[in-house]
Parts: sequence; C-alpha cells; structure tokens
Amino acid sequence: MRKILVFLILAMVGLAFAFYINYQVQSGDTLYSISKGFGIPIPVILDWNPDISPSSLKVGQKLKIPFVPGIMYKPVKTLTLSELAKIFFIDPGEILEINPSIGSKVTAGKEVFVPLGKVNTSFTQLADYIWPAYGRISSEFGWRIHPIYNKTMFHTGIDITADTGNPVFASRSGVVKFAGWKSGYGNLIIIDHGSGIETYYAHLSKINVFVGLRVEKGDLIGRVGSTGTSTGPHVHFEVRIGSEANDPVAYLPRTNTYVMRRVLSE
Repeated sequence: MRKILVFLILAMVGLAFAFYINYQVQSGDTLYSISKGFGIPIPVILDWNPDISPSSLKVGQKLKIPFVPGIMYKPVKTLTLSELAKIFFIDPGEILEINPSIGSKVTAGKEVFVPLGKVNTSFTQLADYIWPAYGRISSEFGWRIHPIYNKTMFHTGIDITADTGNPVFASRSGVVKFAGWKSGYGNLIIIDHGSGIETYYAHLSKINVFVGLRVEKGDLIGRVGSTGTSTGPHVHFEVRIGSEANDPVAYLPRTNTYVMRRVLSE
C-alpha cells in the first residue's frame, strides 16, 4: 500500500493535468491488490487496459491507472453535457468538476474523462434491479418477427438501444458466471445473483469482467456494441430465474421518479 501511495504522489507532481498514471507491476501484485491499493474497481482497470487478465500480469508490466474511478469516453455524435451525464447516470456537475474546461457540448469523436464511482446511487437502495444502460427499449420481451431471420421467434429479453461504446452496468450484485463469446449473443456477460437468478448482457463491444469476479449493483461491466446476431448497437438484457427467461421490465424500476436517476422524467 505504501509503495502505491508514494508512486501516486510522484506521479501527480509530474502529471498534474493527466487523468491516469502508468503503474509498473511489482512482485506480488495481483489485480485485486492493485484495485484495493488505488481504490479503482477491477472493471475500470480492465477498461483502461483491455489486453490484461488476472493470469497475464507480469512484473515490470505497465498499467494505466486513473486517479479516480472513471473511463475515457468518445461519443459517436455531438452531445450536450446534460446528454452525456444521462448516459452515465450522473449529474453534469460531476463531469464539470473533473473537466472544468469541457464547455456545454462534447463533439463527436472527442475523448472526455467521465467519473464513475458508484453510479445510480440515487436509487440503488430503492430498487432490487437497476437499468443496465441508458437508452430506449427498441424490442420488447416476447414473441416478435425477428429482424434478421424474418420469422416469428420468442425474444428472451429486452433490447436497449444505445451508441457503441456507451457504458453497461450490473443491474444487480452478483458473481460473473460467463464472460466471452456465445453464438448469437456475441460478447456476453452472465451474472449469477444466487437463488437461481441470472442476468444476461449481450452484443457488447467490450467486456470488463472475468469469471469469478464479484460485482456490485451499478458497477461498470462493459461497453455497448453490436456483436453477434445484431442489427445495430444495443444491449440485449435478460433476467432468468431457474434458467427460465422472464420479462426484465417486471423487475426494473417502473416509475420515472427513480428510473435512470430521474433522467427519463426530464
């Protein structure tokens, strides 16, 4: 812990205006110890360092570690500060605090550091499940004409349309059961919540967790994409109980008062 604190102080002197430091992996380091030492969640570390895994750390290897929990986000279209805040379920002031010169808009393709911490904090204690991503439901649970196969098929979840690269959050606390490629799902994360309850997050462009990792409700777990059988960027979200698919809308916050940190009522 002491070596990390010393390294942080030195790095902050030399990189006063940077959002991250380059940390050199020391003997005995693990992703868990680095996460604890810096106070940065493992999924955030993995987002900054997509080529690493718990088994791939090597002494001398350099990792990007943000000074505070947060990720670099590059919008695919120009966004107002308010629109950007909604995507991350935070207040615009939280973005301004760490990006004082950001202005009222973020142009398409321009990277911006967005703080994370514990998202959805305004209602995590008020709802058992929270929305995994900000967007609109483009396809409901149930029977439908499949947009690719053009035949009637049962849709086992809901599709939440969002831009590629947008954050995806754990809807409920649990342990990652699956993280990888799976047939039509594309890049898929399955979280086991105990008592036979699982949630699925599919078509991701990036996976920031690994099997066995404990995640809390509201933790960043990946990024929106269009992998697998998909017609465009979105998150396919499922709630399964005893392997049976249930309508996720029945479990998610239903009123505009608390859905997506009140942004839907604006």
